Amino acid sequence: MVFYVASFTQNIFRYLFHLILLRFLVPAEYGEFLSYLSLIYILSIPMGTVATVVTKFVTDFKAKDDSVSTNLFFYYLLKTLSPITVTLGLALIFFAGPLSVLFKAHPTAFVVLGLSMFVSLFQTIVTSYITAFQKFIFISLVGFVGIFLSIVLSILLIRLGLGATGAVLGQLIASIIGTLIIFWRIRPSIFPRLTVKKAPRFSLGGFTGFSFLFALGTLSLISTDILVVRAFSDSYFSGLYSALSILGRMILFGLTPLIALTLPIATHRHTATGSAKSVLVKLGVLILALGIIGAGIFSLFPAFIVRILSGSQYLAITPYLWLFAFSMVFFALSQFILSFLMATGRPQANYLLLIATIVQPVLLYMNRTSLSGIIWSNLTIHFLLVLSLLVYFYRRQTPHSK
Repeated sequence: MVFYVASFTQNIFRYLFHLILLRFLVPAEYGEFLSYLSLIYILSIPMGTVATVVTKFVTDFKAKDDSVSTNLFFYYLLKTLSPITVTLGLALIFFAGPLSVLFKAHPTAFVVLGLSMFVSLFQTIVTSYITAFQKFIFISLVGFVGIFLSIVLSILLIRLGLGATGAVLGQLIASIIGTLIIFWRIRPSIFPRLTVKKAPRFSLGGFTGFSFLFALGTLSLISTDILVVRAFSDSYFSGLYSALSILGRMILFGLTPLIALTLPIATHRHTATGSAKSVLVKLGVLILALGIIGAGIFSLFPAFIVRILSGSQYLAITPYLWLFAFSMVFFALSQFILSFLMATGRPQANYLLLIATIVQPVLLYMNRTSLSGIIWSNLTIHFLLVLSLLVYFYRRQTPHSK
């Protein structure tokens, strides 16, 4: 409960960060900034895979009290995955020019994004370790520090004239500081490297592939719409849609802390007892109830919410706020169901996520000139994904359930 309250509060401050940027940046500049973030989400798909794998494996190690595997797995990951991160970072720097033309942005920001990829692997691993250790209070405290630094540094750099690039750079510096703090906390478990006569062999195997699909689908579904609008529309239209997106994601921000609990808790419960049904019921009901309440509020008072949170220059998005809010409820539900299925040995459900990921950009491109068309496309995709996952879950009951 403490972790949820803290995480929910953090998401409020993260949302406040975006609201501050809405005030400091004109619609065109804010659209540029959110396109940066969306590109980060796409590029961090490998890191999303790493996060899921590390959390799952280290949680299993901790449940079995296997300190040797916990220690050596850290170095195995660094050695195996560093080439991927370096390659992505160099590619982003090398193609900064063409990317700036495609997304109507400044090339310096893409250089900054490329540099951020060099630290992303280490950041992902240590963050996943602390999550697997279930040190939720410590995670919450570090989260508050990171958000505070992001807000202060981004505003400072924007005021210095760096615009959207300054916001990106501020987030990078804050994330580096937060990563170092987390590393200090998990250091006793991973440093020094243990020397054993027979080191355990790690096989990421099929779970890694499904984790990649999970990361690919999750980050693509939340980012593709922003990038499509940015690439095929003018800057003002992109800014309006970005504002609508960040307002609608307020629902997702509120539910994300509960979704984040699903994988470590359900994995631990399933490994220890063979059943995690209580986790499914309790978290599922809570996520659904809070999502409906939040989307209901957005539906009843859209103009008030837009005017207060974004400003009168964004009132054109008012008629569409309720649609985007409910699409985020469905998105949160799909993430919760997928996390539970992966924790309980049924990762094949990610094939359904892959189908949604392929269909989404096609629908968005077909409706790229219509704001309502884009929003309805997203809502349809998220609803059908949840429906298909529920059917899959019903037909693939856990073998431990009778």
